[in-house]
Amino acid sequence: MNRPRDWVALSAHLTVLCVLGVLESSVLAHDLARSESRFEVRGATVQCQLIVDLLEFPGVDQDGNGTISYSELDRSIGDIFARVKEHLVLRSAGAPSKIVLTRHDLVDEHTARLDLAYTFPGSISRLDVTSTFDLLARRPDHQHYVTLTMGGEEDRAILDASRRTVTFEHRWWMRTSLWITVAALTIVGLRVVWYLLSRRVST
Repeated sequence: MNRPRDWVALSAHLTVLCVLGVLESSVLAHDLARSESRFEVRGATVQCQLIVDLLEFPGVDQDGNGTISYSELDRSIGDIFARVKEHLVLRSAGAPSKIVLTRHDLVDEHTARLDLAYTFPGSISRLDVTSTFDLLARRPDHQHYVTLTMGGEEDRAILDASRRTVTFEHRWWMRTSLWITVAALTIVGLRVVWYLLSRRVST
């Protein structure tokens, strides 16, 4: 006799659990303080694809509803670009001579994908990447995931408040520099030996 009433109670209980599960997953997803950049070095240019949470940028969510529309993104893109240049800094032998934002899109309701091009005065064999997105987000637990491809080799790093800078070096250039150094030392050594032998013969 009580079976229908039991089914109603069970269904209501399952519904509450499902709603709580959805709310918990959305809270956890929003609570994850993370950004990501992928770099590809091409001569003197670094192509970058950056993924950021726009809710961490002040003033972008203009109506305060927790989602970012394309109109809000377009109105704020100048300030977003300025803050990205401030909090994601690349250096080779020096600072880039030009930084261009080539494209911007929404990945989901509050995450953006930005394509940037960093141009340096000369070819790049070493690149320092500094992220201070933890300061922008005001969250010491923020992590910035970096992937860099240079000379056909891929390297990864995670930057946070305890380690904000990582240095990538072209391993082919490092091997070549080592070979050149060894070759130069060998030549100098041979010239010294030849000099000493020639003095001994002359005496």
